Amino acid sequence: MEDKYHKKNMLSDRLVCANITCVMENDKRSETIEKLKKAGKAEFLENGYQRASLRRICKNAGVTTGAFYFSFESKEALFKAILEPLVNQYEAMLGKLMQVEIDDPGTGVDADKLMMQFLLAHREEAMIIMHGAGGSCYEDYHLRVEEFMRHSFAAYYRSQLGYEPDETLIRVLAKMRLEGAMAILNENIDMEKKMYLTEKIGIHATGGTEKLIESLKKEVHR
Repeated sequence: MEDKYHKKNMLSDRLVCANITCVMENDKRSETIEKLKKAGKAEFLENGYQRASLRRICKNAGVTTGAFYFSFESKEALFKAILEPLVNQYEAMLGKLMQVEIDDPGTGVDADKLMMQFLLAHREEAMIIMHGAGGSCYEDYHLRVEEFMRHSFAAYYRSQLGYEPDETLIRVLAKMRLEGAMAILNENIDMEKKMYLTEKIGIHATGGTEKLIESLKKEVHR
């Protein structure tokens, strides 16, 4: 009876040790992944995707190349792991704000400010996508955002005009709004000034949008 009890305790102890080892290994792997993501972001920010060196990333992260490939399949997998959370958040936020603006045209300036706050909070990732994504899965991401904004702009003007707006006009307007935000983000000025510019340009854009809608409505009645 005592022998069975002893064996049961030994088995229980082994299971506990195995679980502890598994947790420690998972923690170590998570720590390695975070180190690689941090070093990778710095490397991509400085050199862009194409010129980024896995050797430098591993050296700066303090891990071996073997540890890298245990964590990520490739350089692009690391690149995607760094940027995908931002991209998903950005698109979800952009979609919600554009819908709010369609429902309430007076919220445009506030929407622009919220988007700028988000981009400033993730400035390094945004700069990598804008200037360092060549050769990666995000190389043409700006075109994807332009297309997303074009659809949103078309929906907004359709709701205000009651008919389908000119496709080229909408494409240019969407591109202008996106490029305006990126221009502010690129400026070497403090956050307060960036937010100030975002607000003032948003006010200017809102006034221009109202006048444009009035002009387009008059064209229909000519």
